Order: sequence, then C-alpha cells, then structure tokens
Amino acid sequence: MSDPNVVNNTHPQWWRDPGMRKLNVLLLTCYLGAMSNGYVSSLISSLLANPRWFADLEGLSNTTLLGLVVASQSLGSIAAFFPAPWLSDRFGRRAGITVGNLIMSAGFVGQLFSKSSSLFLAMRLLAGFGQIFNIISSSALCLELAHPRQRAVVGAFFNTFYFVGSITSTWASYGSLSVASSWSWRLPVALQLFWTVAQSVLIFFCPESPRWLISHGKSAEAGLVLAKYHANGHRDDELVCRELSRIIESSEMESRNKHIGWRSLFTTPGNRKRLTLTIFIGVATQWVGNGIVTFYLAPVLQTVGITSAFQQQGINGGLQIYNWVIAIAAALLAERVGRRRLFLTSAGIMLLFMILVTVCSARYTSTQSAAAGYAVIVFLFLFLGGYVLGLTPIPVLYVNEIWPSYLRANGASIFWVTQAVATCFNQYVNPIALKSIVWKYYLVYVGVLVAVIMFMFFYVPETKGLSLEEVRTIFDGQHVHTSALETLPTYENVAENREDGSGPVNELR
Repeated sequence: MSDPNVVNNTHPQWWRDPGMRKLNVLLLTCYLGAMSNGYVSSLISSLLANPRWFADLEGLSNTTLLGLVVASQSLGSIAAFFPAPWLSDRFGRRAGITVGNLIMSAGFVGQLFSKSSSLFLAMRLLAGFGQIFNIISSSALCLELAHPRQRAVVGAFFNTFYFVGSITSTWASYGSLSVASSWSWRLPVALQLFWTVAQSVLIFFCPESPRWLISHGKSAEAGLVLAKYHANGHRDDELVCRELSRIIESSEMESRNKHIGWRSLFTTPGNRKRLTLTIFIGVATQWVGNGIVTFYLAPVLQTVGITSAFQQQGINGGLQIYNWVIAIAAALLAERVGRRRLFLTSAGIMLLFMILVTVCSARYTSTQSAAAGYAVIVFLFLFLGGYVLGLTPIPVLYVNEIWPSYLRANGASIFWVTQAVATCFNQYVNPIALKSIVWKYYLVYVGVLVAVIMFMFFYVPETKGLSLEEVRTIFDGQHVHTSALETLPTYENVAENREDGSGPVNELR
C-alpha cells in the first residue's frame, strides 16, 4: 500500500489515469493463468458426467484407472515442485509463463486426439506439470507489477478469475452435451487451448517484474517500468524513487542468503514461520470440506429428483457464477477488512454450515425427507459461499506477499504443490469415506474447521496496509534503514550505479 503523503504523478481514480489504466489491462494477461487453471481443473467433473467420454476412451470402466485420470492433473503438478520456481527465478516471470503454456498446450493437444484412457492420463499429467510453471509465474508477476495502492486488490483478484475458467468450462460442457459425436467432449477439451494461446501472445506486451529485474542487476530497466506504469513516465516521481529504494535495499539484504537456495526456507525463524503458514494455508484450502461438496452434490441432486445431466450441469454452472460474485466482493474487501479477518470469517461461516449440513444429512438418511435433502443443497451452497469469501481470493495474495522476492517463487511452489497433494488425498479418500460412513464423515471436517480457526486466530499475522518490503519486518524483525528512505535516489543515480559498477545493485550480479 502506498503512503498517502508520498507525491505520485497519478490520478486518484485509476480509470482516469493513462499509466494505471494500461497497467491494469496488461495485468489481465496474468489473470489468464488463473482462468486457465479454473477451466482445466473444472473440466474433469464435466467429463465424468458425459457418457460419450466413457464410450470413446478405452479402459475408463476400470475404477483404479479412472481414479488416476481424475487425480492426474494434481499428480503432474507435484512433479513441477523444483523446476518451476527455479525457471521463474532464473529466467524471469514471463519465461515461466511461456514455458508453462507450451507444456500445457502439448498436453491439451494430446488429450484432444486421445483414443485410450492411458494416453489421456499421460496428457493430463503433462498439462498438470506445465500448469505449475504458469500459475507460479503468473501470480508472482501480477503482484510484483501492481501499483502499490492497488496491490492488495489486484493480488486478491487473481484467484477469483479461477471462476471465469470454471464457469466457461461448465457451460461449454453443458452446451456440447447435445452434440451427437465424440465432439461432445472433445470440444470442451479443445477450448483449453484458448487460454494458453491467448496468454502466450499477450505476455509479449507485458513488462517483466521490476523486482526480478533489480535482483538480476537490471535496475535501469526496472526504473523505466516503474516510471511508465506507476507515474506516467516521470522518472523522478517520489513514489517511484521510494519503490526503487526499498526494492534495492530488500534485494541487497536478500542476496546475502540467495546462494543457499531451498535451504533458505529453514535457515531463519522468519522463513520457518512463512513455510508453516504456506503449508497450512495450502492444506486448509482443500481440507476444510470443500473437496467433498463436488462429490456429494450430484448424489444429493439425484435423490431429490434432479437426475438429468443437463439439470445437474445447469445447477453446477449457476454455482460457479454464485462463487465468482462472492469472490469478487471478498477481493475488494481484502485491504479494507484485512486478510486475517477474512480468513477467520470464512472459517466461521464454513463451520456453521458444515454443522447444519451434517444435521440435515443425518435426518435425510434416517427419514428420506425431501425437505432435508433440499436443505442439504441450500446449506452446501452457503458453505461454499463462506469458503469463497476467504479461501479463494486471499491465499494466493497472502502467500506471495509474505515471502521475500528471492524466495517468492519457491514459496508459491510449496503452496500449489501442497494444494495438489491435498487434492489427491481428497479424490481418493473422500469417496471411500463417504461410502463407508456417509454423513458421519462430515464430523471430521467439523473438527478440522475448529482446528483451522484456532490456528488462524493464534498464528496468522495481518499484512493489511503494508508494502512487500514492510511485510518482511513482521517475520524477520528487520526494519528498513531510515537513511535509505529519507534520501531517496533519483532514476539517474540508479542508472549511473548500474553503468559504472558502483552501488548495491551491481553487487547482486
């Protein structure tokens, strides 16, 4: 968040400022990564409802193989744990996005022409592998390019665009159900390519992250990017100079530990706390009961008389739109209300409606009451609304802002891979548990939600209103030297430092 006392050559209303207007349009390029993630992740549930998909791909009748196909995207993501952040840090955020899209596109083309479940499985593994390259770099670039006064909202909006992809996937699958050929499932599979191709083209018009540029000795280029998009080209703008000063000082401090690599995640108390938070949030996004809603929704709809695939897809499509509206509202509240409060509010709402889902499910099981069945559906919708309020927009923003720039890609990789592992667990364990103990399985998630609320209350710090460099002080207890902020560098000073080899920036080479 920018200091209101710092002079900045921008209009208070971003849509009336040419630099910020252009920047926000370019940030849509990063959001395409989230849209692609939403489309690809949601598509498998639509394919499972398509009889033609089962008929065309040999081997899907095998329950074990089908389970692998469903989980394959998450399994592929786990394999990208190390190479994805390395590429993003070594060659830049734009390179990570481009490589990820190339790998994903290859996987999508392979899926489109698959005639066996084993080939489809292999192509989903490949697409999942590339997806982590894309999503890590897309989320990092989005946060590192955003104007300081918009960073919280821009970062929170990132994961809300997941629902743009999931909405498109659901309704594309709904529309293609009436196609009397294999294109009833191949068409929505082919549409996966739209997101990767569009982002691959638009990324060439998007600037590189200023923080990545400075960490690689390209301070003059970083200054140009900040001046152009944060101050309408004014190189000596006070806000731009302050940003440069803080990023340079932060990079200089980070460079002392940069050679340690992954070991840096464990070397300091601050990084160990960041790691704990990252893993916890990654697990919490998948293990608070949201994973069973998708599985349980279709059977409940069938038991209350909604058996048509078209009706089920229509309800699912409406659910995605409902989720997106709530996610947008939550993203707009990220800086006003705060990350911690949204986390706690979200968990509290989920706990309330999970208890009500459990009670109504138990009643439906014992009495076969249609009213209880409909109540389960209503409470599941309200439960998901609570989930989306805090656990859709905030985790990506929070994880990216708590890690220093030299470890941001590593931290994001841990978050996304943790999510993937938790998702694999859901896909295998939830169906078995629900079949064995039915509604009693919801009691497990009641207990999990109580634990999540306690952890968030006592362990999750607030980052509202802080710059990326200031967030570091919460964890490391290192305050930015006042001298560096009182005597702000000019753009020319930074450029000269890079040219003559003096100054801290060049020491990072």
